[in-house]
Amino acid sequence: MPDDPSRRRKPARAAVAFSEALAEILCARVAAGESQLSICAEPGMPSRATLWRWVKTRPAFAEAFWIARVAGGVEQSGGPPSSFCQATADEVFRRLCEGESLTAICADPAMPAFSTLYYWRRRKPAFAEAMRVAREIQAERYCDKGWEIAQAITPESARADRVKLAHLRWTAAILAPKRFGRLKPVELDSHWQGGGMTVYIKKYSPETKHPTEDRLLEPGEVAFLKHIPPPERDPDDEEEG
Repeated sequence: MPDDPSRRRKPARAAVAFSEALAEILCARVAAGESQLSICAEPGMPSRATLWRWVKTRPAFAEAFWIARVAGGVEQSGGPPSSFCQATADEVFRRLCEGESLTAICADPAMPAFSTLYYWRRRKPAFAEAMRVAREIQAERYCDKGWEIAQAITPESARADRVKLAHLRWTAAILAPKRFGRLKPVELDSHWQGGGMTVYIKKYSPETKHPTEDRLLEPGEVAFLKHIPPPERDPDDEEEG
């Protein structure tokens, strides 16, 4: 049977002895952001197995190595190096507040990709909150822009301006649904005003049955379902006066 080169075993690497000088070089390169894979692949460097054996058996080196990993952007829990940059995050926030779209920002060669920003949002709660605030500011800017368009409408541009205004209204509702959305959240206490809450059922599908009668609801018919009384209050909880 002919010898298959792909089945040949790779020659064993020469063993690398631990030294303080080599440990300093390793920690410096890890702190600079280099990956362990690229460092350990170079001649004269320990293999990854050897490197982690040093981490397990040499407490002083392990402490310096973990500090270097954090400095290089790798968290204690492991994972890929973080590319988060606070200056870039602040620039993204500023440009969003100025009304620039996220697509246009990510198209800038100096800015991160779309996927990078969404990764930052998942891993950095402060950045996610900044993005939410920037979106609300964008929604307010779109409202101002809609007012400017409405003020400049002419009989010739009315049809096109109507499309623009509808899209601006939709975008503002998506960016800030609590302020500009068509459906507003309702506080729970408002349901109990007037002695409780009455629940009705309406025909939503051909199979919607009447809650008390053995028949299907007619199109547009609304039927009484039940009345939920207000919760009992403890007299001690009532405010004086």
